Amino acid sequence: MKKIFILFFAATVGISLSSCKKYLDINTNTNQPTSGTPELVLPQALTAVAGLTWGQVPLEGTPPNSANATTSGSFNFYGSQVVGYVSNGGGVSGWGAIISYDYASTDWQRLWNNSYDVATDLQYVIDNTEGKAGYAQFNAAAKVMKAYTFQRLVDQYGDVPYSDALKGAASVTPKYDKATDIYKSLADLCDAAIVAFKANPAAASNFKGADVMFGSSSSTTVEITRWIQLANTLKLRLILRGGTKVAFTNKTFDAAGFLTDDAQVNPGYGKVSGKQNPGWNGFTYSFAGAAVAAGAQYTPTPFIMGFYNGSKLSDVARANVVYKSGTATATNQLGNQLATAGRGAVPNSWFRGTSSTSYESIGIFKGPDAAQPILLAADSYFLQAEAIQTGLLTGAAQTAFNSGIQASFRYLYKTNTGAIAAGKDPVADAAAYQVANAGSYLANYNLALTPAQQLEAIITQKYIALNLIFGDEAWNEYRRTGYPASNSDINQATPAQTIVSIAGLSTAADKLPARLLYPSTEFTYNSANVPSGINKYTSKIFWAR
Repeated sequence: MKKIFILFFAATVGISLSSCKKYLDINTNTNQPTSGTPELVLPQALTAVAGLTWGQVPLEGTPPNSANATTSGSFNFYGSQVVGYVSNGGGVSGWGAIISYDYASTDWQRLWNNSYDVATDLQYVIDNTEGKAGYAQFNAAAKVMKAYTFQRLVDQYGDVPYSDALKGAASVTPKYDKATDIYKSLADLCDAAIVAFKANPAAASNFKGADVMFGSSSSTTVEITRWIQLANTLKLRLILRGGTKVAFTNKTFDAAGFLTDDAQVNPGYGKVSGKQNPGWNGFTYSFAGAAVAAGAQYTPTPFIMGFYNGSKLSDVARANVVYKSGTATATNQLGNQLATAGRGAVPNSWFRGTSSTSYESIGIFKGPDAAQPILLAADSYFLQAEAIQTGLLTGAAQTAFNSGIQASFRYLYKTNTGAIAAGKDPVADAAAYQVANAGSYLANYNLALTPAQQLEAIITQKYIALNLIFGDEAWNEYRRTGYPASNSDINQATPAQTIVSIAGLSTAADKLPARLLYPSTEFTYNSANVPSGINKYTSKIFWAR
């Protein structure tokens, strides 16, 4: 692993982040390499995909959507602010579109730019391994991660360049594909990857050395099985979200099943400059041990805290690993900039510890050397529960639902090494949680008597499990289902009842934004193709309710 990481940072960073062309970049730098081997490009591409989840939050005084922000594009942090995980803290001003929802084309545009950078590297692996002996597993893995990357783009922007993109100088003004067509193609990519993995069921030595996600598996066959399960799970997400609006080629799944453990990337993270876990580095402590200034600007909201402190559900066990002070952690409603606004803690309100060297190694920020998740097992189980509930899969929805809650506890109880922390029992604590909320169908699936209640229970538990880990996925599910239930009338709702910003300017019925706007770079370089007439409040992604 350490050798892979050295190769990644010393030999290949120039291949992707500096030299591998963006889909609109036709410039050439003769002083840097423009090609590399799949063994070098794939691990850095996997690491870059993980980086898109957290990226780097901005320096103090520059909110992450501002034009001057240093953020490298964090899907998690963007979604977390809109869906009620994170709010502006007291004593800080200048929040702009974060609290107003008055998005411009310059806001969050690095989500777009960085995603296409990563996709370019993945396409490089695909193009240079297609049909090449000994590289089928590289090809398949890159296809899975391309599907993962483009799903994120579609879910925030809708129609995007796809079939005509990633071709460098051959297509500098790529056309936009329909979001529904892209979804179909992404599911097909997952199928193609599964076929290749099934034909090559044991990881080859060159692939195992480059696989910074599942390469540490107990055997080469387990490693490939986990890749198949990831492809299955991603395809399941696409099909559930796309629904009848997408003409999927097939809606069946490989017998290997779905993820039963968290899919995580770790190229050898450690307390070294430029090599720390991206969430730790961007929101907790620098490699030198200094608290990241931006972290203390933020607080959780009363809305999300309500799922821990008893106002909606009681969940002291998870609160005590997610939040610095458990249910006593200060909160603030998005948009409140008055003296009543709760203030964030140092280095942030989600860090369990007292310094960069004294911390519990559990919860969300587990350490500078912790793996970065790509897809949680909890999410996999809740996807399965919904698929069973809707008839897409067979089985017992309640069993999958309960497994999802257990998997959420298990991930939070994992330390930086991946082991369950001493004294923690995710199965027992998940059962105790359901007993503590014995009268609520949101925690006990058997009490959900209608399809609407069953879906609400599933999505609500997913919302809790994804807290500040995959804020973008929680935001996607909220826009698709309307769960967890939020009151759009901010004049009548208490802070614990709504995710809506009190400073919001949205004209939509739910007082929330519907999507991000296409980045300004598209209007500069691809103006003939970028869709016009997009409204941030009313132009919904095709799967939105």
